[in-house]
Amino acid sequence: MSERAVAPAGDAELRLPRPPGIFRRWLAAHPFAVDVAIVVCYLFGCGLMLVIDAAGATSAGTAAPTPVEAGLLGFYLGMPSYLQWPLVLLSLLRTGAVATALLLRRRFPLAGLIVTVLALFGDQSAQSVANSVALVFLLYAVPVYRSVPAGWLGYGIALAGSIAVYLLPGGMDSSPAEVNYTGPDGAIVTETIGPFAFTWGEFIAASVMTALWYLAILMLGINLGNRRRYLAAIIDRAHQLARERDQLAQLAVAEERSRIAREMHDIVAHSVSVMIALSEGASRVVEAAPEAASDAMRRSAETGRTALAEMRRLLGALSEPAEGAAEFVPQPGVNDLPELVRNFRDAGLDASLVVRGDASGDRGQDLAVYRVVQEGLTNVLRYAGHGARAEVAVERLADRTVVEVRDHGRVDSEPGPVAGLGSGRGLRGLAERVRVFGGTIESGPVLGGGWRLRAILPVSSDARDLGAAGGGGPIPQTENEGERQ
Repeated sequence: MSERAVAPAGDAELRLPRPPGIFRRWLAAHPFAVDVAIVVCYLFGCGLMLVIDAAGATSAGTAAPTPVEAGLLGFYLGMPSYLQWPLVLLSLLRTGAVATALLLRRRFPLAGLIVTVLALFGDQSAQSVANSVALVFLLYAVPVYRSVPAGWLGYGIALAGSIAVYLLPGGMDSSPAEVNYTGPDGAIVTETIGPFAFTWGEFIAASVMTALWYLAILMLGINLGNRRRYLAAIIDRAHQLARERDQLAQLAVAEERSRIAREMHDIVAHSVSVMIALSEGASRVVEAAPEAASDAMRRSAETGRTALAEMRRLLGALSEPAEGAAEFVPQPGVNDLPELVRNFRDAGLDASLVVRGDASGDRGQDLAVYRVVQEGLTNVLRYAGHGARAEVAVERLADRTVVEVRDHGRVDSEPGPVAGLGSGRGLRGLAERVRVFGGTIESGPVLGGGWRLRAILPVSSDARDLGAAGGGGPIPQTENEGERQ
């Protein structure tokens, strides 16, 4: 019997080592064939014991047999009682029950053990040898295919049944019987044996030996069963880790896609909105102020080239190393906000910027602040249109950074928004950025007209320590309010 645990599908993916031994691997791969072979051996043993009982019946006789006793009837009358009608039907039923228990020992080992113990009772002569061997197989199967407590329960049932067979009349070799044998002088001697086959001393010795023998079988089954369950748990854990690895890989891919989508949105939405605003402004003043229209178109082209360069850098970082190394540049931060606001002012917004406080030293948070301002001003340009007044305030405190972008709605004398309604991806991306730092973001209309976008980003303790050590410093406070294009 194989002790190899049955593993779920996917062992090739895990590259599990093959169990040693071709024969053991074949047994593990064909459990039903093994069970059928055991049943065949049991039935063969029953047939062999039947031949032994029949041979014993013909050898025992009387001094002067009658003609009838010498024929087939005499042979039948000398047979053990379990082979005589109608008890032979019970014997066949008993043999079939034990064979079924052996065949289903992997699924119902404890029930099969109980059936086999019951099959030991009654007159069966040499057939008891085959049933005792079947009992050993079932006792071994209980701890292997069930559990250790079930194995001990099966041990108690098997031991109690075997001792009861020794004690009860009608049990194994315990019925009164007459034995004929030839004495020293050649005369036939008849001796009656029974009703019990053992003396009390022999009974105690047989019970102890049976208990030790069953205990050895139980320990073997417990050892192999625990090994099977341990291997099954290890293999199941390996499969679980493989599934978790695949899930983490899928989550990483999804997160990376989301990050790329946010970056692409920030680049494209900002740049395209500025380019559209500059182009529309140039088209309106091309006849009245050709120099201003030319400057607006030049700025639009410069914005497009900058966006294209950023997209190339982003896509280059995602390409294979064989396709060329990506160009690495620092990510924009709070120090780049004045240039960002200036670009929007060139595109037609009446934008102002106020930055207060010292730098936190967290470059990742600085990028998030930059993207919040960029998205806020892009939305102002998209929905409020030319001439809209926007106020950007960044306040960097010791424990948090507060970013606010507020506009005052459309200017009546100016044309409508430069673009249609967006998809909302920008605000969702900002919410994800802010959530990474444990912050909050809110947006909505304000009293008096206009829209406000406000984000609060907590500063990590590591960033505060870096800033205290000189990792970040103040930037010039910029007050652009009052300047107009």
